[in-house]
Amino acid sequence: MTKPYNALARTYTMIILAIIIIGIIAGVIIFINISEQQMQAQTTTPITTESPTQTTTSPTTSPTTTQSTSPGVIIVITDFRGKEIEFNKHVEKIVVLSSYWAELLYAIGAGDRIVGIGSYVKYDYYLPEYIRNKTSVGSIFRGINIEELAALDPDVVIMDTGYSRANEIIEQIEDLGIPVIGLFIRSIDDELKAIDIFGKITGLVDRANELKNFIATRYEELLSRASTISEGDKLRVVMISGSSVIEGGEITVYANTSWGRAIEDIGAINIALEHDPDEEWPKIDLETLYTWDPDIILITSSMSKIQDVLDAIENDERWYGLRAYNEKNIYVVPCWSGLGGVFDWGPRDIIGREYIASVLYPEVYADIDWRSDMEYLLSNFYGQFIPKQALVVYNIEWKEIVDTLNNTVRIPRKPERVVDFISYVTLTAFGVLDKLVGVSKYAKTNILVKTAYPEIENVPSPGSSFSVNIENLTALNPDLVIIWPYKPDVIEQIESLGIPVVKVKLYDINDVKRLIWMIGSIFELRDRAKELIDDMNYIIGFIQERVKDIPSDQRVKVLYLWSKTTKVQGGKGTVHGFITLAGGINVAAKDLPESSYVEVDIESIIAWNPEVIVIWYHAKYNESTILNDPLWQSIDAVKNGRVYKEPYYEHWGVDCTLFILWLAKQLYPDVFSDVDFMAMANEYYMKWYGINYSDVVGD
Repeated sequence: MTKPYNALARTYTMIILAIIIIGIIAGVIIFINISEQQMQAQTTTPITTESPTQTTTSPTTSPTTTQSTSPGVIIVITDFRGKEIEFNKHVEKIVVLSSYWAELLYAIGAGDRIVGIGSYVKYDYYLPEYIRNKTSVGSIFRGINIEELAALDPDVVIMDTGYSRANEIIEQIEDLGIPVIGLFIRSIDDELKAIDIFGKITGLVDRANELKNFIATRYEELLSRASTISEGDKLRVVMISGSSVIEGGEITVYANTSWGRAIEDIGAINIALEHDPDEEWPKIDLETLYTWDPDIILITSSMSKIQDVLDAIENDERWYGLRAYNEKNIYVVPCWSGLGGVFDWGPRDIIGREYIASVLYPEVYADIDWRSDMEYLLSNFYGQFIPKQALVVYNIEWKEIVDTLNNTVRIPRKPERVVDFISYVTLTAFGVLDKLVGVSKYAKTNILVKTAYPEIENVPSPGSSFSVNIENLTALNPDLVIIWPYKPDVIEQIESLGIPVVKVKLYDINDVKRLIWMIGSIFELRDRAKELIDDMNYIIGFIQERVKDIPSDQRVKVLYLWSKTTKVQGGKGTVHGFITLAGGINVAAKDLPESSYVEVDIESIIAWNPEVIVIWYHAKYNESTILNDPLWQSIDAVKNGRVYKEPYYEHWGVDCTLFILWLAKQLYPDVFSDVDFMAMANEYYMKWYGINYSDVVGD
């Protein structure tokens, strides 16, 4: 009995030991699996599932985000040095040393995270002031103030790598334990990778993808068109640095860079890239350029130096023997961050490629409108209305602008002899009336122009937009004519003489801004155009802030009258928009939505029953005409004595915003009781016309 019992006991013991061992092994396996999952969660870039709060429609502020990252989650990116960089949260404090990367951050909604900038970012006029005024820490060319940068305590520094003092500066910053993202762009693909990086580190992936798609679709279209150009039709092109042209020694050309490769992207041959495929910016002498004999020469230039670059070529006989010079195939590519610059790294890189495509192969890329794409980019990603009228193609001989009707017009690159039939008040604000060799007869009686520029009396007048004496106009030998296209046959006559015609026709406040940008482009005064529009926007914003909370059913109903008491402002035209901006409701707009100036019967006016009536400044009747007419007595505006004849304003010019302010005061006197209108108008006029408003309308 003993042996069987002992054997059974041993069996049970072994079974129990086996169970214990299996349990231990299972526990170890479970522990390892859990540990691996935890480690994976800590070392893998997360798939963002939360929806970031993004503002994409505000015209004045950078979009912001309220996204947060779970504790312990790490974001991993690889910069263009091939360095892997880890973050334990989305970055909130960024120092950015280059303007184009600041633009990219702003475009995806991270502008408010910029705490420090490079020295040249403050000159980027595509960025809002709140970014340009951030603490400057230096540049990769002159070095940085490492103590000042460290004091900003940034989560990351974004900068270029691979040239000038970049690598030395990166080492300095990384020695402080601050991550650095180094970038160097050689292609649009690199641009798209940079957008991915910015979207990932900020958490603004959706907005980054939106920008990325905008660029990628346009780039794919360029490549598709380029593929249709046969080898025999490929132009041989050189892109030259404009600053080297001005210096007059060896010239710097673009080879293995993003800009140099742009030439290849759109179907041409970059001669410099063929000769120096491993160099970014090789230098050559003019003799080498003669040997290359390019079909077209592109010259990069900042906006402020374009005329200097082209003048330097025209004044240097060494250029005269080049075929590109003699065939007028030398173009400037406006670059960097001055207003009107279309080419730079960052979001505008694709626009620069479209610009080059339109210059080199206008037929192949005829329906790709680089100006509209630029306007869309700035409006939708930068929150800025800088229209196509601010964007110009520059040739050695001419420049191409866009008028307010979206016609492209080639004019002399330095117009000196201008005949203006319509925009003379705006020209007064720009200080260029001395360029006039002819003017509308109405300018001579315009009280503002006469007061600000008495010399207008001595400028010849070949008529007006209504009637032009072609013989007298021709005798003035104008470089261009600016006109309201009231009579198409007159326009055709002028154009048949080989005189460029710039047409002006405005329908809303944005068209007024287009006119201002256009005048700025004609006379190379875009900075003044921007300042003018900033002042306009300030006044409009001030008014809008005051009236924004007035309910729609409590807004004042307005009727605007033109040359006759029964000629009213319909729903189309600048004045209709002005009424709306002042917080009013144009009573005629509902029945006449597509009309500007319409003759109506008194019964319609009585039915509309306006609360305020405003009479055009140039009308030959006044308030008493309405107030004393028995037919008008049942109308609320007449019963309450709220009929006003506007003081002097130019509806198609800079001071239209003063009309909006004046009108807002008439509509809502209590809301604007603290506003000294005359003081504001005097300050505005003195700044832009050099006279007081009271000098024009009296005290």
